[in-house]
Amino acid sequence: MAPRDSPKIKSFIAAARTITGAETWLAIGLIVFAAAIPIVAIGWWGRPNSLADFVTLILVGVYVFAVITTFAIILLWGLGRLDLPQKFMRWLGVATIGEVAGLVTFIVKKVLGG
Repeated sequence: MAPRDSPKIKSFIAAARTITGAETWLAIGLIVFAAAIPIVAIGWWGRPNSLADFVTLILVGVYVFAVITTFAIILLWGLGRLDLPQKFMRWLGVATIGEVAGLVTFIVKKVLGG
């Protein structure tokens, strides 16, 4: 039986530095916070009355999780903890601005229009 080649380590993982204890707890805290958003939303607004309300609350939770995760990636890249291509980071930044701008536009229309 021929020996298997060892799997290649991705460059962004190989370039990552060891994080400190405080950074580990901060990362865990962010994940717990983002994962708890749907639970807190349901507790805040009460039990959903319909399937549409339930799906809306879950999707808001997923959206908030995605935004927090995106900001964490940008922050870790800026601190030099992640080694990602510049082109990808520009795309991620533009996508994040577009995402937040779309949400702000929706909120402003709802608040001022109704």
